[in-house]
Amino acid sequence: MRQTTGERVIFWALPAVAIAWIAAFLLFPGFLPPMSPRASATDVATFFRDHTARIRYSMILLNWFCVALIPMLMLIVERMRGMAHRTPILRFCMIGVAGAAPIAFLTATVFWLLAAFQPDRAPALTQLLNDLAWITFTCGVPFLVAQCGFLALAIYFDQQDEPVFPRWVGRFNVLVATALIPAGFAGLTTHGVFAWNGLLGFWVKNIAIALWIIVMSVVLGRAVEKDNAAAEATA
Repeated sequence: MRQTTGERVIFWALPAVAIAWIAAFLLFPGFLPPMSPRASATDVATFFRDHTARIRYSMILLNWFCVALIPMLMLIVERMRGMAHRTPILRFCMIGVAGAAPIAFLTATVFWLLAAFQPDRAPALTQLLNDLAWITFTCGVPFLVAQCGFLALAIYFDQQDEPVFPRWVGRFNVLVATALIPAGFAGLTTHGVFAWNGLLGFWVKNIAIALWIIVMSVVLGRAVEKDNAAAEATA
C-alpha cells in the first residue's frame, strides 16, 4: 500500500506542475511572441534589461517544472513493468532518456537566468547567453523523440489481452515524435519555419509537448487506478 499511496500522491501533484508550467510560460516575455534569432546584440541586451525581474522569476519556475516532470515520467516507466516483454531493455532506455530530457530544458533556463543575472554586461555576451538558451531549448528534442519512440515500441510489443496502454497511445507517441523532429534543425537557420521562433521550431514543437503531457496524464491516471484497484483487490 505504501507504493500505491506514493504513486497517487505523485499523480495528483500533476495539476500543480501544470499550473507552474503555464505560469512560467506566460511570465517569460520571450515566448509570446518568441524572440527573433536575428535580433541585434543591442536589442537582446535591452530586452533583458527591460524585463529582468520577469525573466528571473519565470526561469526559476521553469527549473522546478523540469524537475517535477521526472516523477511523472517514472510513473510511466513503472507502468511499463506490467507490459508483456521478454526483456526490460525498453524500460531501461526509457529511464535514460526520461532523466536526460528535463535536464536539457533545465540547462536552457539556466542560460536565460544567467543572461538576466547581470543584464548590464556587454551586449555581445548577453546575446551569446540568449543564443545558448534558445538553441538548447529548441534543439534539445532528440531525447524527447527517443522517449516517444521507446514508449511507442513498448506499447506495440505489449501483446496481451489487456495492454497497459491502449494501442492508440503508441500511434499518438509516433505522431508527437514526428512533430518534434524539425525543431532539432533550428541551429541551421535564423529565419523560416525551422528557426527557433518559426512554425516548426517553436509552435509545433511546444504544442506537441503540451498535448503529450495532457494525453499521457489522462491515460497514465487510468493505468495507475487500474493497477491500484487490482492491488487492493488482491490485498
